[in-house]
Parts: sequence; structure tokens; C-alpha cells
Amino acid sequence: MQNSSTEEELSFRVGLIERVVADQGRRLGDLTHALFVNNDADRAPPETIVVDADSVSPFAAGFHFRETDGAGRPYRWTGRGDFFELRLKIDRNIEWDFELDLRGNDHVNIATLRVFADYVEIPVSFANPSYHVVGTIPAKAISDLAVLTFYLPIHFVPSKLDPQSADHRTLSAVFYALTLVPRSGSTAAR
Repeated sequence: MQNSSTEEELSFRVGLIERVVADQGRRLGDLTHALFVNNDADRAPPETIVVDADSVSPFAAGFHFRETDGAGRPYRWTGRGDFFELRLKIDRNIEWDFELDLRGNDHVNIATLRVFADYVEIPVSFANPSYHVVGTIPAKAISDLAVLTFYLPIHFVPSKLDPQSADHRTLSAVFYALTLVPRSGSTAAR
């Protein structure tokens, strides 16, 4: 990751550091639990997981309330801060490929999006210039939680762009869904 000189990015990075410290404490708890619980080798293999606008937790960071588009599809605006974040309970003994359906607009270019898994930046690519961010969540031994942080500090306020608008929210991109597919045959580092 490159050094940052902007105050906003430094503030964001300090926030990530605080969150990773809290995550390490939680992982120690997971480790303690794992030492005393017999892992079931007969578990069913993990299945594809879809997190859409209806299944975003009310406690997820950075999302506005659920809305529907002209086609009746549910979505959520992001922009309640410089990042939005999802916490997912998944099998971390394997890697997961993901596809994020995130729509930019005339005011927000999502090509500047940066993605962090467990507070560590991961590479992503764009399957389409205006949406569909793809990447891989790395395996993480002794954990069943993935924290995905999407850093996109570009915002706009509709009422500032159009004085006739009654929408005073700070908005960024539109979130439709996050699809996670377990990568078969991958295992966590030992």
C-alpha cells in the first residue's frame, strides 16, 4: 500500500488499525474455542452465499436504508462515510471468490474502489467498467468471520447538485449484491 499524505486517508488508515486490533482479540477467542471444540470432518461443503440489499445487517457500516429501483430490484446507497463494510460468517479454511454488484454514477467512479479483507488490502478487478468488482477473500486459519471493507471516499449530495431535490443525504455508489463462491480445494495456511 502506498504512503498517504491526505488527512482523510490517514484517518481512514488509523481507523483500520484500530479495527484490526479488535479483530486480533476476537481471533484469540476463536483460537481458544477451536482448541476445545472437536472439528467435524463430516461437514457439508460450503455453498455460494449472496448478500443483497435485503440481507445487509442493520449494523453494517456505511449503508443507507433499502430502496427499490425502477425494475423493482432492492438496493442500498453507500456513502454514510468513506467506506462501507460487511461482516460475514463463512468457512475461512478455504478461499472465497467474490463478485460485488456496485453501480457508479455520473458523480462517483467506482474504479477508485479499494477493498480490504480483514483490514488488509486485496487486489480486485472490474468485470465491467461501471460495476461488478471481483476478487478473492484469502483463507484464514482458525476463523469463521470475514470483514470486508470497501473504501470509496467519493460522495455527492443530491440537494447540492439540484436545489429542487429534497434529498440531503451524502451518497456514493449503489450496492445491489455481493456473491461469494467457495473455491474448491483451497485450504488455509498452516
